[in-house]
Amino acid sequence: MTPPPLRVLSVVWNLIRGGTEGQCARTALAHTAAGNTHRVAVFRRECFFLAPVYYACGPVHDFGIRKMVSLDTFRRVRDLAALLRAERIQLLHAWDIDASIFASHAARLARIPYLTSRRDLAQIYPPHKLWLMARADRRAARVIINAEAIRPVARAAGVADTAIRLVPNILDLPEFDRLAQEPPPAGLPHAPIAVMVARLDPEKDADTFLRALANARRQTPALRGVLAGDGIERARLESLARELGLADAVTFLGDVKAVPALLRRCAIGVLTPRANEGLSNTLLEYMAAGLPVVATDCGGNRELIRDDLTGFIVPPGDHAALADRLVRLAADPALAARLGERGRAAVTERHTPAGVAAQFDAIYREVLGHA
Repeated sequence: MTPPPLRVLSVVWNLIRGGTEGQCARTALAHTAAGNTHRVAVFRRECFFLAPVYYACGPVHDFGIRKMVSLDTFRRVRDLAALLRAERIQLLHAWDIDASIFASHAARLARIPYLTSRRDLAQIYPPHKLWLMARADRRAARVIINAEAIRPVARAAGVADTAIRLVPNILDLPEFDRLAQEPPPAGLPHAPIAVMVARLDPEKDADTFLRALANARRQTPALRGVLAGDGIERARLESLARELGLADAVTFLGDVKAVPALLRRCAIGVLTPRANEGLSNTLLEYMAAGLPVVATDCGGNRELIRDDLTGFIVPPGDHAALADRLVRLAADPALAARLGERGRAAVTERHTPAGVAAQFDAIYREVLGHA
């Protein structure tokens, strides 16, 4: 017997392509495609998935939250509760820390259960926000994590093990392959490229990538580096690249929309976080592109990258170890191809939109069955 369709509403900051926001959009789209009603509400009405979500899931509700504590925000809580009742929503899913703090109050006013998501190690947030997030988590029907590395963080916030559920990230391979055929960003070098796609923020530790590249080029001078992303660290990193003699060997692309097309031109995917990492969408994109991956042992990276099977794991901050793996991959194309093929196979097996959406659907139904 086919189970009845569900009526779910997800709340997230906005609908950009990457990160938690992209995962929310992809889940809503896939859950809707399976025959359910899955509405979406945002703090900012912007970016990549706005039109696809609108046409598949219905109007995207913009609550325009500017400050977490204000009279206007309290009014928006009541507005969201009214929307939940008007749309006959059965379950609310809050996807990020701000959405969880805000939406948990609306769900309680509407007298429906809610879920929160923990998608990083919560190492970069101020204490007051962590306290509010922990409070929302403890009252949630379930807390969804996307990596086992996050389970201790949820436990430390006071969430019972029985309320924690693990669901991996989505990677839509057909979409990725289609986008990979678009023109790549301008300015790419015509050489083997080690690429790092990341915000240029301190926790991403792009220093380690640059220092490793400088070391690796002593043995493989043809190797070039590309940093795709922007952030508060960019000017300092550009200065560091010059100090390391990499002025002509590293390209800073800034924010890149055509990531699949960029990766098609690259040889090695690198990610070097030292804090806060959950399950990385960047690593999944490297794997989808068939790239061998070198990543630091931070957060959920080890859950995606099997050392010497789909790539290499090195200690955070260890630029010598990272340089060694870059040299090894640059010198052994057959090894690089094997690691890349296994990585892509892992994405195919565990990260499809339909497969991941079905896991969320099972959790939603579990919660409503006990509500």
